[in-house]
Amino acid sequence: MSTFDDHARAGMKAIGEQRYDDAVAAFGEAVAMEPDRPDMNNALGVAHLHRGDAGSAIPFLERAVELAKEFTADEIQEMKRDYHMQLAAAYQVTDAIAQAEDALRAAATQWPTAPEPWVRLAQLLATSCRLEGAKKAWHHAADLSEGEQKEALQAVVGSVEAFEDTDHDATIFLRGHAESYIEYFDEVAKKQIAEGWYAEAARMAKKGVDGALVPIVADGARPWALSRVDLVNPNDGTVSEVYNEREPMVIALNGLEPLAEVPVLFPLEGYSFEAWVCSRCPWHWLDLTVEFETAESDTSKLVDTLDERIGAWYLDGWNGKWGTQSTGRFHYATDPTVINETAVHYIFDLGRAKYDCIQALMNRLVVLHDTQPIRRVILGAGRLPPR
Repeated sequence: MSTFDDHARAGMKAIGEQRYDDAVAAFGEAVAMEPDRPDMNNALGVAHLHRGDAGSAIPFLERAVELAKEFTADEIQEMKRDYHMQLAAAYQVTDAIAQAEDALRAAATQWPTAPEPWVRLAQLLATSCRLEGAKKAWHHAADLSEGEQKEALQAVVGSVEAFEDTDHDATIFLRGHAESYIEYFDEVAKKQIAEGWYAEAARMAKKGVDGALVPIVADGARPWALSRVDLVNPNDGTVSEVYNEREPMVIALNGLEPLAEVPVLFPLEGYSFEAWVCSRCPWHWLDLTVEFETAESDTSKLVDTLDERIGAWYLDGWNGKWGTQSTGRFHYATDPTVINETAVHYIFDLGRAKYDCIQALMNRLVVLHDTQPIRRVILGAGRLPPR
């Protein structure tokens, strides 16, 4: 019969080998045998997190934090702090931003000389529309740090403040990502195009008795969410993607390149609702979050409210409105997801479309705002702050 130690060792081995289902099962057995062990509750929560199930992770991570309170020995303080960090991470994944902030501030209070809670707090605030608070947290984290970490933190907050001192507005990040991706696409694709491959080809299928080709809409996708592929070989149908994570492109931002590597939300002025642009806004995987002033108990209404505008805009891009005769079409749109009964989130692959498509999108949202008040729009990676 397996002992507690057997299950704990099996869980650790499974985590190391990225067998997360097995890790959840093993740590679950260990917690069932000794439910008041904070380390095992934390391990089980972390295993759920690795498996992509943050909702299941949270109760165990919360319990680990609570159970660890009674342990005061100096040698376990770092471990206890890590429990708070893991809990905050799970809250962030589930868009429980207020709870994540509370967990990080609690850690910062309990371990006042540790920079890590302040670093994480700065990152949270920077990606949830609270830039002033993020700068203060970064400065505080830098004051608590030494060596390379101190220099890195000073560089981040220095880059943010340097940007604020320029005449640029936040659209520079979108423009930089668009131009860099289009240049990258052209460079990577030119060899295959020369060999007869097609770029930005629509996904098509034969329909009806006459076998006519029509654009494909994935099962369950919005009816307007037609898709294209980066490259396709017409001889055998082989599909190829342009972007390679192992060879990331350099984003041209005229001296602001470091900010393309750190997700920081900057305000975009000139709209009757709040608009924010993230310094990390990849053109081939661009997040859009639209938050309304009023929550809906029937969240499908939020999607329906946006669908007409977003769908028409996406089809314009898919058909090449912001490109040329032969290039510059949208490639892909995810299904919308609803956040906190107030907001809708999409992700788009804008292909080689020109930056002008963003202004067209914002114009449509301005019109929508007149009839369905919008509270906030986020372009790029970012989280909604607590209401």
